Amino acid sequence: MLHSELGVLRGGGENFTRNLFEAFVERGHFVAAAFVADPWGRYTIPLPSSIEPIPLNGCWSRNFGQAALSTVGCLMTLNGRLGNNWMRFQNAISWRVIRWHNRRFSQRIDSEFSRRWKEFDAVYVHGDAALAAAVASYRPTILRLPGPVSIEAESQLRAVHAVCANGDALATVKRFIGDHAIELPIGLDTKLFKPGPSTLRSKLGWTCRHTVVGYVGRLTRLKGVDLLAAAFQKVSNDLPDTRLLIVGSGEEERRIRSCLANEFGRNLVHIERDVSHEQLPEWYRAMDVLVMPSRYENFSNALIEGMSCGVPFAASNVGGNRFLSGIGAGWLFESESVDALTRCLHGIFENNVELPAHRETALNYVKEHHSWAATAERLDQIMTQLVGLSQLA
Repeated sequence: MLHSELGVLRGGGENFTRNLFEAFVERGHFVAAAFVADPWGRYTIPLPSSIEPIPLNGCWSRNFGQAALSTVGCLMTLNGRLGNNWMRFQNAISWRVIRWHNRRFSQRIDSEFSRRWKEFDAVYVHGDAALAAAVASYRPTILRLPGPVSIEAESQLRAVHAVCANGDALATVKRFIGDHAIELPIGLDTKLFKPGPSTLRSKLGWTCRHTVVGYVGRLTRLKGVDLLAAAFQKVSNDLPDTRLLIVGSGEEERRIRSCLANEFGRNLVHIERDVSHEQLPEWYRAMDVLVMPSRYENFSNALIEGMSCGVPFAASNVGGNRFLSGIGAGWLFESESVDALTRCLHGIFENNVELPAHRETALNYVKEHHSWAATAERLDQIMTQLVGLSQLA
């Protein structure tokens, strides 16, 4: 398994990979994972004990400079021309840094595994079509796309033995590679993510009379956390019992704290920077509605996890969020619009009679459509049918 950020991020893609391959090992397979680590081989987020870690030492940063650029952005008027130009510049720098990081990771993989490929029956690559195409010349290779790629990547995708995706990524790549793109759905541990009590509200000084807006994920511009901060500022002025609970960290944290400095001082907002996957359910259960304000979202792990805990959602009308819009477990609002998100939250909390029905619908949907055992079985089938491996389980 090749997934560069596996030991250093708690993002949806990283949780997907850890959980999927933990279930895959339970089917009788051996799994090793290569990922970045610091110069001494240390990494902050441990892998499941059933997966053999192969940390690649070095000085790595997929978001180099983004925190500093975001700090400068805080000083600008974000609704003005200067602010918009700065955001475009920041995005351009971000994509170039990511491309440079991926190229370095690919070079290290080529160096570290040049004499080891025959130790493995198959290779699973997360998110990097160029790396997957290169590895496919050595071993049967499966690529999972966490988001769509452009038609320019078609030759790379066709060089890979199997291209797996779900949500908006699957729909997009099917347009130019057809049935070579295969669905690999998100799973979920419903024994862990389930409704129940939470003591966190009382620890935060909040009570049952407060209405808690939640967010779980990386604090990046792509995730729209700046939009959430601006919308909450408006909502809290009109609905003083509203609270904002953010679980995650990232380069936009300083911008959020600056925007909501007054609200932080009044204990209306709390940010919990580092929560393990096993601790997440209690944080979800402290929320009344989970907000996903992304500028783009393929298919949100956080929304599924929250729904499994009985928390309905409000999500931007983009990408994979639209796939969940018809099940009756939440609301969609216009993307990149603070006013649309503000109106959506007002509508939910001023007329909250729909919340119980949305909670029940969310629970039933997840139970019927998502499990890690089923996803691991699907991966086993893909390897058996398309990669030509013998099924061990």
